Amino acid sequence: MQKPNLVIKMKEIKPKLDHNITLAGLLLTDADKAVLKTERATEGPIKGLLFFKKTIPSGIVYILNGAEFPNAEAVDLLLYLIWQAEQNNWQRKLELESLNKLAKEIFGVKRLGKTEKKLIERLLTIWKFHGYYFPNSFLWQGKKITAQFGVIEDWIIESQGRGKPARVEITFNEKFLEICKETDWYRRPSWLEIKKLRKEIAKSLYLLALEYKPDEQTKDWKIYIDGDIKYWYRNALNSLANPKHLRPSIILKRLKKAIEEINEKTNLRMDLQQTEKGNYCIVVKEVAPAGSEALEIPFDKLPPEDKALLVAYLEVVAEKRKINNIWGFLRSMTSKQVKTWLRKAKKYFESEMQGAKESEIKEKPRLLEVLRDWAKKKFKGKPTLQRALFGEDKVLKAFENNKKVIFQCTDSFLAKLLQQDYGKELKKIFKKEVIFE
Repeated sequence: MQKPNLVIKMKEIKPKLDHNITLAGLLLTDADKAVLKTERATEGPIKGLLFFKKTIPSGIVYILNGAEFPNAEAVDLLLYLIWQAEQNNWQRKLELESLNKLAKEIFGVKRLGKTEKKLIERLLTIWKFHGYYFPNSFLWQGKKITAQFGVIEDWIIESQGRGKPARVEITFNEKFLEICKETDWYRRPSWLEIKKLRKEIAKSLYLLALEYKPDEQTKDWKIYIDGDIKYWYRNALNSLANPKHLRPSIILKRLKKAIEEINEKTNLRMDLQQTEKGNYCIVVKEVAPAGSEALEIPFDKLPPEDKALLVAYLEVVAEKRKINNIWGFLRSMTSKQVKTWLRKAKKYFESEMQGAKESEIKEKPRLLEVLRDWAKKKFKGKPTLQRALFGEDKVLKAFENNKKVIFQCTDSFLAKLLQQDYGKELKKIFKKEVIFE
């Protein structure tokens, strides 16, 4: 008997709308390459345009584009331009005196080149041809209306002559700017916070946190993760990762790195936790207003030897104390808490060191963070040398027991060099024998 063909039904990966468009109409980024999901309208007022169709609480919205759909760089650019518009009293025509400054803010380059200039022109073109069509589904000031509007109506880049900065002039769509101006506080993410983040997943997670925040007064809330973590990751965080290479363990690792970056650089603190049902959630705490100056973190002010001691101690007690994100926990401590935990750590390791029996060696990834933090200060002003000796591809793993710390290097020659030149100095930092192998 011939077996029937098995048809595997894949869970649909829907175009991900940023929370702004869901509530007021702002941005679109997609979990996969947009060109694979677009359709060309064959009828109605949007006939001939490429579109995504999205169900929203009030009906449906068509997200339109005649060029290509925005990517992460395009979203960064628009968030910056909206922030600039806000600083200029929401004037429809935004004038920027330096294209070079714009490139520096968006891409982090020191000097504008041909590549950056062409990219900025392309991103402005994408927003010029981007728009939204709400057929009797746009809620505005208590009414449900049919609306269609774009983002940017036109733009120019004016050369001022050799040696002078090029000037940029952008005219926003009037309705779009009105929406940005009148939108409630939580629907407009702060560019001052977003620009601090390097990882795209960290940016997406920061934006998602704002979507989950219930109101302006709330300072603690949670992001709930779907039981299908791969589906959640690819849609809620707009991940472009190939699903073939995604496993829950990889996703959790990426989430932890993104959370560490958010905790280190922004006004939010996050902690990845497992729920009673076995799913995951992210606990979020707002510790300062968006756009405020960087907070002084007591843990960061500690000398390297105290940092190493605290990290090692928390590695030991984390499970018992239910500390899921050690680095986030360390950076959220007050000065008083840091002193208390340091006393506990010193007391614990003094008794451990006195024991005659050598304990089991265990991998301690956090000690790599301490080593590299020390190396950055040791080789301040010499980043190339620092990376050559202590980069992520040079010192690979860290292990520890009550007697020694072992760092695994990429080759024996490097291990011998580091042991000879820095072994004794690092012994003072880690308060025990340090071995490179």
